[in-house]
Amino acid sequence: MTERFEFTDSIKKPLIYAIIAGVIGLVLSYFLYPENEHSRFWTNLLTNAYFFTGIGIFGLFFIAATQLAYAGWIVVVKRVMLSLFGFVKVGAVFILLIVGGVFLHYHNLYNHWCLPEARATLDVTKQAFLDPPMWALRIAIYFILWLIVGPILIKAVTRNDLSEKSVYKKSKLISALWIVIFAVSESFISWDLIMSTDPHWYSTLFGWYNFASYGCAAFAFTILLVIFLKSKGYLAQVNENHIHDLGKFMFGFSIFWTYLWFSQFMLQWYANLPEDTVYWVKRFNVPTFKFTIFLALAINFLFPLLVILKRGNKRNFKIVGFAAALIIVGHYIDFYNMVMYEPNNPEAHGHTEGKKEATLTATTALYAENIEATATKADAPEAKEAVDASEEKEVIKSTEEAKTEMKEGAEHGEATHGEATEGEEAPKSYAGLGLTELLIFIGFTGAFLFMFFLELTKGDLINANDPYLKESLRHHVEYA
Repeated sequence: MTERFEFTDSIKKPLIYAIIAGVIGLVLSYFLYPENEHSRFWTNLLTNAYFFTGIGIFGLFFIAATQLAYAGWIVVVKRVMLSLFGFVKVGAVFILLIVGGVFLHYHNLYNHWCLPEARATLDVTKQAFLDPPMWALRIAIYFILWLIVGPILIKAVTRNDLSEKSVYKKSKLISALWIVIFAVSESFISWDLIMSTDPHWYSTLFGWYNFASYGCAAFAFTILLVIFLKSKGYLAQVNENHIHDLGKFMFGFSIFWTYLWFSQFMLQWYANLPEDTVYWVKRFNVPTFKFTIFLALAINFLFPLLVILKRGNKRNFKIVGFAAALIIVGHYIDFYNMVMYEPNNPEAHGHTEGKKEATLTATTALYAENIEATATKADAPEAKEAVDASEEKEVIKSTEEAKTEMKEGAEHGEATHGEATEGEEAPKSYAGLGLTELLIFIGFTGAFLFMFFLELTKGDLINANDPYLKESLRHHVEYA
């Protein structure tokens, strides 16, 4: 039953070549696109480092959740999902490099709030939240907690004496601790690293949205890696029933992601508030992003719905493996859409929300001032019986004008959902989705898998002393 993975040269070499390809892609993106403070280079770095780090911390979250739920089926693939955490150390290095740029100003990823003149335009509470030292401290705390508690959790749930009651109880306590750390840090880091690229935009479910993407990609990688290990003669105890369950989770998280995507898009579009719709309007003005937004939706929702909903397809290694690979690409594109726009579009800030936001703000303030003026006159001792007729008429007139302007502003917004105003050019975009992005993604995938396999060598692939091993070996998914 006990078996250890051997990280042979035949597995290492392709991954090293992939990493080299990624380095070439980074060099090309830096020197081929020097415009706008090398924004295309830095956005690629942030997108990939964040994406693969999220997959790593989600792997531990899911194992912690199954540990608390006394799940037995996961035991034979537990080590695989735990080893996704291996990349987090590498991710920490890249994120540290990005954090340093906020203070040394060698990139423009967060110019909307890290520069003093930009910070002055923010709400007071956002100025406090995005204070650079506090922002950097929060990110440091996330990674410190992950890199300290993560290895402790891995050791706790893979101990050889896990069958002892006290040891198993301790593993559950550490699992609960990880879930708490993950729940808080995952949401906060999505705000700090991704949402803050446009601090004027609002979304109330952004943390959940990122969580769903992590989950889809993590289950997809687990499926591919389990299939790969079986092809190499490992994990003989894993069968189509275990892959079926992993496929169900991958499908379930794909539908969950779609629910969040639609909830965010539909409600923001329907309400048509500038602080909500600005995210979509600006991207729809750039053909690349208008295409990739719906490409990601097609891959991450329509494809799983049409292909892996069927029971037999989740048990077919070739079909579910192809679906997993495509879903990884689909969620990379989704993160591309989130990260790439703002730093690569220096003139876009305030481009589409301009007139409408100003009109709504000004007219709302005027309306409030008029109401306050009326109330003040009504409460004054010398105006107890009546308000001066001419002044009252002026107040009413001003208020009606404010309402008219507000209505016109709303109509303007409805008429220009996602389109540039007539006679006004869309902002220039330095973003792209081409060879450099492909090479960088391949390089980070190679680094992610290299660190995964290194982590996998640290223990037995299957813990022979896990109290739920027999249940996992007998696992069978019945027809509904």
